Parts: sequence; C-alpha cells; structure tokens
Amino acid sequence: MDTHALAERLTLATPCEMRWEDMRGDARVRHCGACRLSVHNLAEMTTLEVEALLQQGGRVCARLYRRPDGTVVTGDCRRIWRQQREEAATLLGTALTATAALSFIVVMGLLTLTLFGDNIRRMFGAATAGALVAMPPPAAGGPSAAASGAGPHH
Repeated sequence: MDTHALAERLTLATPCEMRWEDMRGDARVRHCGACRLSVHNLAEMTTLEVEALLQQGGRVCARLYRRPDGTVVTGDCRRIWRQQREEAATLLGTALTATAALSFIVVMGLLTLTLFGDNIRRMFGAATAGALVAMPPPAAGGPSAAASGAGPHH
C-alpha cells in the first residue's frame, strides 16, 4: 500500500465527542468509555503501524492531526520535522550572520565618513549647492586690485 496515498485518504467518518484528555490510557492508545473502543493516536504511530491497524479490519477509532496540505501526521514524521527544524535553524543562522556582516560594513563606512569626511572631500573634491550670488567687481586701485597685480606698477 502506498503510504502517501494512505495518509491522503484517511478521514474521520464519525468524529468522536469524547475529549482525548478524558480517556484512560497512554500517548498511543486510550479507551473511550462512550463507544467502548480503543482510540489510536496516529501521531504516535509509524505509517507502517497505521497500515497494519487498518488491515486488521473492523471498526477503528483514531485521533489524527492533518496538515494544511491534507496529509495526516504520523509518528515517523518527527524525523522529518527535526530535519526541517535543523535546516531552518541553519538558514536563520546564515541570514543573521549575513545581516551582521552587512551592518558592520555600513557602520564602518559611516564611521569613516564621520571621522575622515573632510579629508576625503578635500582629496576627491566635493560638489556644493546653494544660492548663487554675483560678487561685485573689485574696485580699481583697491587692496584687492593691488593684491591681484592689477593697476600701475611702481
């Protein structure tokens, strides 16, 4: 029997009104006082055990968890959950490391600009923007004309 097909075909024909917590037994099997059947917790059984239970025939009462994709959770799913958790933890660790490295680079860049920004602007030049004002021409014979070398030479 195809285990994936089995998990997709399982359904509860008549959901039980009894609460699992009110039944006597263990994590795998409990006794229901209302229907007088053993209620099997499929999440504690492997897929092969579920198959064997169903092949016995007769009325089977079970507790099951169904994932959003429609498959039924069985006990051997824990290995897959553990593997997925480990993969997610690895991915999260990688993402956090990359984020920390990029944050460090950004902080160091900002710190460099803050401490050495004036020197960097002097070395590479910096464009400035603002309101333009035309300065008046220097007065003839004034101090700025003499300093620039304009005017009569003595």
